[in-house]
Amino acid sequence: MAHSKKRVFDGLYAQLEETDGHVVLFSAKGEPSVIFEMTNPVQQLCTDAEQYQHFQDVLSGVVQTLGEGYALQKQDILCKQAYHHDVPEDAEFLTKSYFRYFEGREFTEIRTYLVITQEAQRSQFVQYDPKKWLDFHVKVNKVDDILREKHISHRRLTKEEVNEYCHRFMAFRFRNGPFSMTNFKASDEYLKTGNRVIRSYPLVDIDEINLPTLVKPYTQMNLNGYGIATDLLSFLTQVPHADCVVYNQVVQIPGQRKLLRKLQGKAKRHSSMPDPSNKIALADIEEVLNRLAVDSTLLVYSNFNILVSCPPDKVTTVTSFLETKLYECGIMPSRTAYNQLELFTDSFPGNAYAFNPDYDLFLTLSDAALCFFFKEHMKTSEDTPLTTFYTDRQGLPVCIDITGKEGKVKMTDNANFFCIGPSGSGKSFHMNSVVRQLLEQQTDVVMVDTGDSYEGICNYYKGTYISYSKEKPISMNPFKVTKEEYEQNFGEKKNFLKSLIFLIFKGNEFPDKIEDMLINQTIVEYYEAYFHPFTRFSDKEREDLRLKLLMDFKMEEDAAKLEQSMEDIERQIHEPQPEENPEERGLLLPAEARRRKLLRQCRSLLALAHDGASSKGEKEHALIIIEKYKKELFDNSLLIKIDKRITRLEEQRRRMKVKELSFNSYYEFALERIPQITALEKISFNIREFAAILKQFYRGGELEDTLNSDLDVSLFDERFIVFEIDKIKDDAVLFPIVVLIIMDVFLQKMRIKKGRKALIIEEAWKAIASPTMAEYVKYLYKTVRKFHGIAGVVTQELNDVIDSPIVKEAIINNSDVKILLDQTKFKDRYDRIASILGLTPIQRQQIFTINALNNHEGRSYFKEVWICRGQHSDVFGVEEAPECYWAYTTERTEKEALKLYLAHYGTMQEAITQLEADRRKAGSPKYLEFARKVNEHKKVMSLW
Repeated sequence: MAHSKKRVFDGLYAQLEETDGHVVLFSAKGEPSVIFEMTNPVQQLCTDAEQYQHFQDVLSGVVQTLGEGYALQKQDILCKQAYHHDVPEDAEFLTKSYFRYFEGREFTEIRTYLVITQEAQRSQFVQYDPKKWLDFHVKVNKVDDILREKHISHRRLTKEEVNEYCHRFMAFRFRNGPFSMTNFKASDEYLKTGNRVIRSYPLVDIDEINLPTLVKPYTQMNLNGYGIATDLLSFLTQVPHADCVVYNQVVQIPGQRKLLRKLQGKAKRHSSMPDPSNKIALADIEEVLNRLAVDSTLLVYSNFNILVSCPPDKVTTVTSFLETKLYECGIMPSRTAYNQLELFTDSFPGNAYAFNPDYDLFLTLSDAALCFFFKEHMKTSEDTPLTTFYTDRQGLPVCIDITGKEGKVKMTDNANFFCIGPSGSGKSFHMNSVVRQLLEQQTDVVMVDTGDSYEGICNYYKGTYISYSKEKPISMNPFKVTKEEYEQNFGEKKNFLKSLIFLIFKGNEFPDKIEDMLINQTIVEYYEAYFHPFTRFSDKEREDLRLKLLMDFKMEEDAAKLEQSMEDIERQIHEPQPEENPEERGLLLPAEARRRKLLRQCRSLLALAHDGASSKGEKEHALIIIEKYKKELFDNSLLIKIDKRITRLEEQRRRMKVKELSFNSYYEFALERIPQITALEKISFNIREFAAILKQFYRGGELEDTLNSDLDVSLFDERFIVFEIDKIKDDAVLFPIVVLIIMDVFLQKMRIKKGRKALIIEEAWKAIASPTMAEYVKYLYKTVRKFHGIAGVVTQELNDVIDSPIVKEAIINNSDVKILLDQTKFKDRYDRIASILGLTPIQRQQIFTINALNNHEGRSYFKEVWICRGQHSDVFGVEEAPECYWAYTTERTEKEALKLYLAHYGTMQEAITQLEADRRKAGSPKYLEFARKVNEHKKVMSLW
């Protein structure tokens, strides 16, 4: 170190000490400072103007709290760093490939420090003033409280950290790792250290303060036709050739009364000389005085300085870039910054009072000054046990909790999602990335696909790939239920089977109430007959049935029938009574025995009524009782008929046995039982039509296997199952049924298996997007939540969302996670979509920044995606390692090339490794181009 340099820097600080619970840095003139490290609360490209305004209010509150005799210094250090992520030894091959791909990638890190400094009295000696010292600590604690209250992440630096911070500033080295100072030289143009130069760019030329007349805490950037809210100085992250940028922001709060008197005196002077320039100056001063009187703003002295480190031959480029960007903000930076060493030393942390008041500071209102404070932070990883890695907008991996409910910050109640992206937007590539990361974190995944999008990843993870064909149809037995499931979950299973039967019987039509009641009853009785075979009606059931049938008979009775029945009873009373066999009397049903007894009594009373010896009163009384007995005999004859009917019904039910559970046995049961119910209930149902439509799934029918073959139980143990049903997507009957029974398989798997499960339905969801299925899908989505599950649908057509009521009612309303890819082609008709999806104006702006940034340089294939979890939304990049690309690819040519390598090397991992190594050897052509070459040779590159 040169002696002169030592002198320059040695006089900056008096001491650093830990006192009264604070680490305090004392400047050479004795000003104490406390330093906080904090995170700016506004995330880059959040597009939300309110967040900038909110932080502006917080800073304003801090300035008001500090008050006269204090300075607020904020330093934002934007430094180039190299990405590194520790990967466990036992990590999956694709995960290792992913982090190896990003290892060492350069990115701009933003670190922010807030320094509170108390002004020292300007005298030869710094005197200790206990009152001032106490006030300093009180103010520091108040600022701490404000930041905590406003949920702004911050902490006080330790003594070692303050020491390192000051030394790093001196060396202007903020890159992680060791640092040193070499050959420090100062000139009028810049400072030189080693092979870099450091140059200061003060924002304001004090001689002519060229600032915009109106300033806000943010600016509008035009992106894709939208005005996006962004930081005034957001361009600081993109300074070309700079390895480090420090933006030093200082506001000093002087004594207000003295300044006010000064301003009022100035106003008087200007008003006494009425020329145009004086009128303008007077108007400006009056505006300031009005603002001070009305608003809670203060007069402050400010300094804003951008310090940049870059190679010596790039200074002109950097200067040109900064001047252009500042002009765009309406700022004309100072061109006379010849005091480079002074500007550098004055910008040191805790040196807020070192500036020369004559040419470094300008007077303004605190609210205006705070608009120039930098307010943004970069995207950071979330604290979550379930990690899904994406990249931020500059290409740096960040992890999020894709479910929104497993991380430290709970954003959602359920992890269900829908994903919309037009063809070519990278939808399948994105879903492959998500599935890979879910599988690697012990999630069971079931996928329903039409188009082989997941064949590669399924092969890689040795999952089960079930492809539908006529020769080998996907067959299951959705009617099979265990006793445990029957006892615990029958309501849900019944609703599923009802949905399935109506899907076959009615298609997209709603069943009417009678049809619903009939099918519901047959399903209930079918399982009852299997688990609890019928023997007889209980006394209660018999009594209930008796009352019901009696009511039915009475409903059917008309006057003619009633008259005829009464004539029959009259005739029976007048007929001579046959001799009764005493043995036979013991075998009679109670109703028959009662009938005979009543007839005997009626005959006796009739004899009494016709007996000449009877008095008139006796005759009348006998006739009244006969009439009463006639009514009882009428009811009694009905009960005899009903009892016989109940006995017949009992016999019918006893005959109905269910020996095994399958569609076949249900079909037989229903065809026998439905006519019995319709006869009993006196209702109509087209049993022949029902039988004919369902017949194709019955014995000997074309689709018998679909609903009658037991599913391979081992499927429940598989971690990854892909059902590929592309071959039946045009079969109006079969397609929805297969999708439905796959969903049922997932539900069974979900209940049986512990841990996280995911069901992802690609375009196949359209098969079940009918009004009749809405209730079932709603039920599926709600049930999934209870069992630590995720249900998701993926679609490319936005019209599907707009036109289908089931999507809105069952899927959108029950999904807390929305995923959208490039929506540019729908931009002109987005109002309706936005209202259906419940998008805020801010979210719409975010969506239209997808793929719209100039952030593709130095990166491989990647697409951006907008993810909203509850109310938290942001745009992320889907960028993966080449090895992952080969595992995910849906391009037929690339898949064929991979299969050639697989055939040669035997395992998917080895095939991918060699294929990518060969592509690099060939000069890293595009994936498709290299795949074509491999296919032309029909063998691996080493054999060409």
